[in-house]
Amino acid sequence: MSRGILYNIKAIANRGGFGLVLPPRPKGLTVDDIEKLQEFEKTRGKLKLPLDIKPCIANLLDGSSPGANSGLNPFIIACELFRIGKNKQQIQSLLTKANIKPSKVRSAVKSAVTGKWSYACPGLEERGLCLYESRYECWWFEKIPRESQKEWRERDFWRYEYPGTLGTAKSMLYLALKEIEKIRGYNAGSRLYVSWDELQRLSGASRDTIKPGLEALEKVGLITYKPGRKRVKGSKGLATEICRIIPIPKP
Repeated sequence: MSRGILYNIKAIANRGGFGLVLPPRPKGLTVDDIEKLQEFEKTRGKLKLPLDIKPCIANLLDGSSPGANSGLNPFIIACELFRIGKNKQQIQSLLTKANIKPSKVRSAVKSAVTGKWSYACPGLEERGLCLYESRYECWWFEKIPRESQKEWRERDFWRYEYPGTLGTAKSMLYLALKEIEKIRGYNAGSRLYVSWDELQRLSGASRDTIKPGLEALEKVGLITYKPGRKRVKGSKGLATEICRIIPIPKP
């Protein structure tokens, strides 16, 4: 890779304002990563957009994307432009430059400027607008403060339809682990040492179903699990060690 390309990437990733910093990647930047960053910077500069605009929305605004006119996309774009501080006239102008039909521009702007609507990364990913295979690979999502990401990440349990896959008993067991973290004041994904009595009380599961339930949760990648050891004479025994996997993995 040439020094010029590397310099441009660093300039894009480390510029002030939003403070874009690429997340570390085990295998380094791919050509696709480089192209996405360069396209983002090109569109952002041309339209004078701030650094905190979502890259997937900037991609729709470049004027050549056929997806800009599809379905709710004009409205989604308008909501994002309102979020980053654009007024009604500016939003109309940017949507027009993106070759969005005038009728859609008017209706999208009228609703977006009320400020009642917003589209976050999980919803954009579900609609196929994310530029990456997963939002967790996107540098924009990685820069959102972790407190803001917390609820998004927890909702993935339902978004990925785990309750339907696991069934009620195993789902309640998983949610009991989340409740234990909350009761103890731990961060999501902290290592927990728990008794089966505590799990039974919080999940409503019978003792006979706790062990196979934990094994099932580990098998689908939702937790890591080390069984405890019963107390015997002369021994203190060992509590069951459990750790939820955060972010919640996509099946």
